[in-house]
Formats: sequence, C-alpha cells, structure tokens
Amino acid sequence: MKTKLALCAMLASLMFSVFCSKAASQEQQPVSTGPEALVKDAATAYVYLYPLVVVGVSYEVLTNVEKPTWERLSAPVNQLMSVRESRPDNHGVILPSTDTLYSAGWADLEKEPVVFTTPAVPNIPGTNKKRFMMYQFMDAWTNVDYSNGLRKGLVTKTSFILVGPDFTGDLPKIPHSSVVHCATNQVWVIIRTQVEDFHDLDNVHAIQDQYDLRPLSAFGKPFTQPLGTVDPIIPSSPGPSIQANDLDGEKFFTEAAKWFNKVPFPDADKAAGMDKLLAQFGIVHGRPFDYASLSLEKKAAMGIAVKAVQREFEKISADPSSIGKLKNGWTITNPKLGKYGTDYKLRAGIAFVGIGANKPQDGFYILLTQDSKGNLLDGGKKYTITFPEGQQPPVGAFWSVTNYQNHFLIPGTTKFAVSSWMNAKTNIDGSLTIYMQPTSPGADKELNWIPTSPSIPMMTPLMRLYWPLPPALDGHWSPPPAVEVQ
Repeated sequence: MKTKLALCAMLASLMFSVFCSKAASQEQQPVSTGPEALVKDAATAYVYLYPLVVVGVSYEVLTNVEKPTWERLSAPVNQLMSVRESRPDNHGVILPSTDTLYSAGWADLEKEPVVFTTPAVPNIPGTNKKRFMMYQFMDAWTNVDYSNGLRKGLVTKTSFILVGPDFTGDLPKIPHSSVVHCATNQVWVIIRTQVEDFHDLDNVHAIQDQYDLRPLSAFGKPFTQPLGTVDPIIPSSPGPSIQANDLDGEKFFTEAAKWFNKVPFPDADKAAGMDKLLAQFGIVHGRPFDYASLSLEKKAAMGIAVKAVQREFEKISADPSSIGKLKNGWTITNPKLGKYGTDYKLRAGIAFVGIGANKPQDGFYILLTQDSKGNLLDGGKKYTITFPEGQQPPVGAFWSVTNYQNHFLIPGTTKFAVSSWMNAKTNIDGSLTIYMQPTSPGADKELNWIPTSPSIPMMTPLMRLYWPLPPALDGHWSPPPAVEVQ
C-alpha cells in the first residue's frame, strides 16, 4: 500500500514526462528500475497502444448496427455508410467537414480480401472542373496505408482490392483494379466527396450511391449485404473516442492486449524496444494477457499512467497549438501525419484529436487558435483574415475555412464556412477578407462571413487545403493572422 501511495504522489510531477521525454518514440525503451521509472514506462506503453485502442473501440462501436446508419457514422463490417448532410448535431467525428461528405466503412480482411469500388469522377455540374474525390485506407495503428483520387489523376471507375498482411492466395483479374496491401486486417475505408452547397446534395448522393464495399467472393455477382449483428453490451454513445478515453488502467490495457494480438507487431517498434517495455506489464505479442497476475506496483503504475497521459491530452484539447508548429496563430500540419513511423507521441495526440487524419499531400489542415496578438480566440469578438492579392491558399482543388466551437459546428446557423468555390468578394486592391464574428458584417460582405457564437467561447476555425500545392507543403506559403477588430 505504501508503494501505491508513493506512486500516486508522483502523479503531478510525471504529468509532463511522456510528452516531453525523447524516450517516448525514437530511442530504445528502457527497463524499469524503480517506481518512478515504472510509471514512466507504463505511460509510454499507454501512448504507444492508445491509437490501437481508439481504433479497436471505434471498430466495435461503429460496426454494431444491423444496417448502415449515417447519423451515427455506422455500418456493419464490410459495408459503407454515407453522410448525406453536414449538420451541427453530427457528432460522429470532431471537426466535421462541410465541403466534403464522408462515406466510410470498416473492412475485415482476415477471411478474404475486400473490394472497394468507386465510380468515375464527374464534373461539377455547369463547370469543366472535376469533382474532388479522395479514397483513404487506414490501418489499425492509424497509419494511412494508401490513398488515391483526383489528386493522383484517378478519374475512371476503379476497384481497389484490399489485401491483408497474411493473405497468400491468388487474386482474380478484375478490370480497372488496383491492389492495396494493408498492414492490418482491420482497415477503415474513408471517402471524401466534394459538396458545394445544399443545391449540390442530390449530385453528391448519386455519387455516394455508387460506392461499393464487399468481400472479394461476392464481387461481380448479385449480392445482398447481410444484416449486421448487434451486441447489446456495446454502447452506441457517447462516441467511441470518449469511451476509449474513459477506460481505466485495467480496462485499457486489457483492451489494448486484445487488439495487439489481432495485428502484426511492426519490426520498427520491436527495434525501438517496445517488446521489452510492454512485456514488463504482461503484454507479449501472441500471448494471452492476465492483468490479475501483475504485481500491485505495476497495476498502480498502469492506472496512474492512464490519468497522467489523459491530463496531457486535456491540455491538447484546451490548446491545440501544442501539437504542431505555430505560425501567425495557426497550427501548421505536421508532415508525418498519416504515416507516423516511431513518433508515438504525435500518433497518440492525433488519435486523441480525431482518428482518420489523412496525409498532408491529400488534404492540408491548418487550425487557427490565436489572434495576431497571441490571444486565444473568443467567439464573441470580431476578427478578419485578409489574404493579399495573389496569396490565397495554393491548391489544386479548392480551399475552405470552417468555424468550430467546442469541436463541432454551431447550432442555429446554416452557414459554416467560406470556401474558394463560393467566389467570395475581393477588395478593391485584389485582396480577400474573411469576417469571423457573431453578427453580419453587412449584406455586401455576407458571402465572406463565417458566423461565430458568443455563447460557445472556445473557437477553433480550421483551414482545409484540398490537394495542396508545394508552397503550402514546403512552408513557403502560410496563412495570414486573424486580426481582432472593434
């Protein structure tokens, strides 16, 4: 008991250790030599396994339905759901896009490959521009195994054959197909389809209805998707990320060990010493996990570690700029996004912010957290963002700035963003100004207006660059600051 109390007393001093220590990612992981080191190692294990648990809980929660249900972002295994409209009450993921509608599904490749088929990319009606569409395949560690779409010039109907890490058979020849080798048998298929406004919804729905996900054995044949199996023990709310964050030491590491045995153990992680570190806490790849057999000291350390890292996650939630490079009040996307290697801290932080992050080359996301004077944004104040002539975001498709407060769209309004496809009004000198404020800036400026709310103080506008061009990716271009005005 004295040891447990001593470990608890260390909690405050160890809150920062995981996210400030270099040992959490790229160096050989040490073996614990005392109570303090034991807690630090448990925290490192938690950070390492956290994305896997978030994915595991998400997989179980979001497939626990009989039929696709887009309001919950849910569909049975090997089936797709398609969001039909962006609404403030869409809380399946945080920071939901209003310029693209998501389609998504969880593929299980353990028994056989799964085929995702996309239609040809059409033009946006009334234009000669192709609609932006992007297809992303994320493994259970939250790495993007593969992505494709308009950015890579894919405009024809294509079938992606998703193959798991243990597959050894022969694949049939499918016309216009591409084989995707996935690192895990659990794959989150995420599709983004550009939508311009409410009048464009029917066009997008027609595209979404052509997306298809099915087992390889059912490809090219008449096929009716089976009803999913619902486990009443698995809750549908709160969201899966919240459920993962609420797990205590015993429940978290038990869930982690279960999913750890479902996926391959990356060689790079073994080389970093993660096998030895995890073994201290009874987690050995391919073996059952027995929490009850652990010592009281290790159980206490695991419980403290969960609380410690969650405190660090709360800091990220309160100040998102802490997870990236800050410039002009904007948090610039880390270039490792979607392919993390052994940067376990970044991977865990992004999994906490919201799983499903794509590679920056496909979509470059920049979060605004401070104004030009370094103050946190206030939903009750007025701000302007002015792009000088010729300095609008460099993109191959389009860009947008969407406002979120407490991570979601603001209720009571139908305008959430300013996007390049809106042809926002420019100033006399050719510059473009975006107005962020609770009240209208004037009828002649409303096209450039993003409504905010004084009743929801936390405000985090997000800029999205779809198909970003090199100046954005290499840092030669960056967005201008938000200036508070009276």
